[in-house]
Amino acid sequence: MIGCFYDHGRWVALHLQSHPETGDTLVVARLGECPGDADGHDVPLASRPTAGAALDRAPLRRGRRGWLAARRQEPGARALLLSERGVLMDDGRPLYVAPPAAAVFLGLADGVPLFAAEVTDAGSAEGEPTGLREVAGELPAQEAGLVAYAASLLSWHRRHRFCAHCGHATEPGDAGHERFCPACRTHHFPRTDPVVIVRVTDGERLLLGRQRRWPEGRYSLLAGYVEPGETLEDAVRREVREESQVDVHDVEYLASQPWPFPSSLMIGFHAAARGGEAHADGEELADVRWFERGELEAAAAGRGPFLLPPAYSIARRLIDAWLVSDPDDPGRRRRSW
Repeated sequence: MIGCFYDHGRWVALHLQSHPETGDTLVVARLGECPGDADGHDVPLASRPTAGAALDRAPLRRGRRGWLAARRQEPGARALLLSERGVLMDDGRPLYVAPPAAAVFLGLADGVPLFAAEVTDAGSAEGEPTGLREVAGELPAQEAGLVAYAASLLSWHRRHRFCAHCGHATEPGDAGHERFCPACRTHHFPRTDPVVIVRVTDGERLLLGRQRRWPEGRYSLLAGYVEPGETLEDAVRREVREESQVDVHDVEYLASQPWPFPSSLMIGFHAAARGGEAHADGEELADVRWFERGELEAAAAGRGPFLLPPAYSIARRLIDAWLVSDPDDPGRRRRSW
């Protein structure tokens, strides 16, 4: 199963399946295979790689004197090792070791303490650094989510060693979920940058764009950072207008996904086009255009000149969900993921 979405009172699971005669990869919808609740209020975390870290982060306990040291000394305690080049892997799996003193606390998985530690590429005799994008496509969703969480937290520590207020060196606190400046007494907390990503349709087509740095033929949904003072819905309308000259309305939230590159939260929306001719901004986007359903179905199956986003991304999940929706149902966009 590569994802789920909720449509008209029922969960629909998305699977990749090979055609028995041609061998083409198809996106197939099946009913009754998603563990969401009957009202469709819970999209399974396992359907969203990089969002699968279902941990007890113990926020009320991790700051107690002696609690963290005791968890670190437990025989089953484990730590992921990461460097600026990625997570250390051994034979296709993340490398786990006994947690070193400087490791940050991630949480408890079924009572087992999990940590993450920063290493230099030359400082570990074991494991091979592997990029997060590669890992996200290879690991089970729960483990990919754990790696994404660890990478995002360690990246924040790496970039906030000095106080933004006075410039003094900061110290880690709250089991690695805070940095404190002893000079000006300022507390710094991990930040997440919100990004809206939008599935824009005119009813029969999807609006996709291509960044200049992407491979030729690669297209994805339009996306951009939320600016100060904006609502998410305002950011959707502004980003789509800036990047494509298309105006949208009926903006609806669909789903979200942590995106540790380095520390963003992708917030997925659906929006309906209201007017304007699709035209690239000429700066960030090299091209923007409308795609017919058949073009996207061919791209999803690996045919034709166009490439879609990787399967682990929220962009691909939103595109796939639209492809398996009923083209004759005007309400198909609602709650689809």
